[in-house]
Amino acid sequence: MVLSSPFYCDTCGAANRSQAAFCFACGQPLHHTSKHSPPATGLLIHNHLLKQRYRILQQIGKGGFGAVYKAADLQFGSRLVAIKEMSQSGLSAQELAEATAAFNREALLLAGLTHPNLPRIYEQFTDIGRCYLVMDFIEGETMEEHLNKINGKKLPIDKVLEMGIQLSMVLEYLHMRQPPIIFRDLKPANIMLTPHGHVYLIDFGIARHFKPGQAKDTTALGSSGYAAPEQYGKTQTTPRADIYGLGATLHQMISGNDPSDAPFHFASLQLLNHPVLARLEKLITQMLDMDISKRPDSIAIVRQELQSIATQYLVSRTHPLHSNIPPGYQQPKPAQVPTMPKLSRRAVVQAQRNTRSICSGHSSRVTAVAWSPRGAHIASASYDKTVRVWDTANGNSILAYRGHWDRVQSVAWSPDGTRVASVAMMVQSRCGRLLQVTLSIPGVVILSPSLP
Repeated sequence: MVLSSPFYCDTCGAANRSQAAFCFACGQPLHHTSKHSPPATGLLIHNHLLKQRYRILQQIGKGGFGAVYKAADLQFGSRLVAIKEMSQSGLSAQELAEATAAFNREALLLAGLTHPNLPRIYEQFTDIGRCYLVMDFIEGETMEEHLNKINGKKLPIDKVLEMGIQLSMVLEYLHMRQPPIIFRDLKPANIMLTPHGHVYLIDFGIARHFKPGQAKDTTALGSSGYAAPEQYGKTQTTPRADIYGLGATLHQMISGNDPSDAPFHFASLQLLNHPVLARLEKLITQMLDMDISKRPDSIAIVRQELQSIATQYLVSRTHPLHSNIPPGYQQPKPAQVPTMPKLSRRAVVQAQRNTRSICSGHSSRVTAVAWSPRGAHIASASYDKTVRVWDTANGNSILAYRGHWDRVQSVAWSPDGTRVASVAMMVQSRCGRLLQVTLSIPGVVILSPSLP
């Protein structure tokens, strides 16, 4: 049915015949004032069927950009999806063109990406004058919402390191694309956190490809306090802008201070009471340097340093005698030690009576272990993209291989025990969902065959 000069319903946004007095979709009265106005957003109600496929369950967000709904995809077993709806009302022709371009850019960028820390996009379409983007529904809350609920608005150090490693891994993935993708808006509001501690980078509205030879960005975009100075039109945004954004986010997670209150000014984190964490403060300070050339050369370097710090921090807390504390360093008296939050369930390895040794070194979940033919060593694979070889007699790490670009899924020894084969790959099932094989702790426990 072709409608000339349709009436748009103020209640549900549906387009109706010009002669209609009531909306055919929801039955509400039609008002003449809405005759030529753009269809409103954020009005889809519970059980509304969008595109004869997506049943709206509830609205989960609304703002100047439009609205986001939780919906059930009836064509795929009612799987949960998030549907982003672009706002068009109240925009000038130029603003509408810019908003549409950003919306389409987000769809195109996400469509070509596959990573455990990114939502998958399923479809983009237009319905009754509105633009929609269908993607994974992520159960959880934004990091901003999470921080606001915490006393002091800051996280325990082990959580900060865990989040920082995940974020640096997904940024590394983006920066390795050809051409590189620069996120440009890394901040707690654009990070989704699941109840199990997994993070997702969301909202690619201002992400862009790096263009060699371009002098500066055409538009100054970013969030005050988190955006690097070069994002304000002085030079072209490079991957180091995301390093700055990550540094600002990590600083906020540790200090509880919102960087938007005083952009480009970050107070000392005062982490000097722990020798390992002094490295963390030095790294974050370097990431936040106003001079681009003084920041780390790549996000891969940041990720490696965070993983190394996380490993030493875990070892120092679980095995203080083997934490490589510098000579002359004295532990403060118990009364002076600040109360430290407990490590997450995944980071604690409890020794039992039959525990022979504990191998602590991986900074993320272990996916596979394999004994050497003679039983003197074991090899382990992890989500931290490393393969480690351990001495079964004492649990010491003998070798750490860091050449993989993705999470390592499997390891196997050669028959003579002189080589180890490892596989890092993304596996998809028929339904298109990522298959993940995980254990619950970032370490390997070697048990004796029987109780003493």
